[in-house]
Amino acid sequence: MKKLILVSAFLVGILLLSACAGAGGSLAPSDVTFDISIIEIKGSTDKLDPPEVDPASLSKGYGYTGPGKFNSENPAQWQVSTYLFSPAALTAGRGDRITLRIFVVNGDTHIVHLEAPDGSRVQELVLNRGNEYSISFTPDQSGYYTLQCENHGPTMQAMILVLP
Repeated sequence: MKKLILVSAFLVGILLLSACAGAGGSLAPSDVTFDISIIEIKGSTDKLDPPEVDPASLSKGYGYTGPGKFNSENPAQWQVSTYLFSPAALTAGRGDRITLRIFVVNGDTHIVHLEAPDGSRVQELVLNRGNEYSISFTPDQSGYYTLQCENHGPTMQAMILVLP
């Protein structure tokens, strides 16, 4: 229910921005800073059967340690994990000066690139655990800009929707 309310509020905001722009009004470009963390989430259980397909075969961003390998004291226990950007959905306006301030909590090294809606690469960085990095750019295209980790893709990505 909470997700539905957040998504609804997000969509209402987009509609209001579109209505203002469509009615001849516009929002002046501004400086926008987003704080993003690179994190790894892990979960283990011995109450369920392990997955039929090894999650690590689905994405380099997923991890899996099977029964008998994860916990020698509990041979039925297994673990899954995933790397991600948090938050992973952002919105800004075309012409805004966007700064992504990224802090690496988990994972020793992440090779990351920012891709524009037309597929061109805006920036590339190597990010290491325990450090903060900044990526700044002014989008000249509307659409989705993708922040993608090359060593944990395709699932470790963030999307920045740039409105006209």
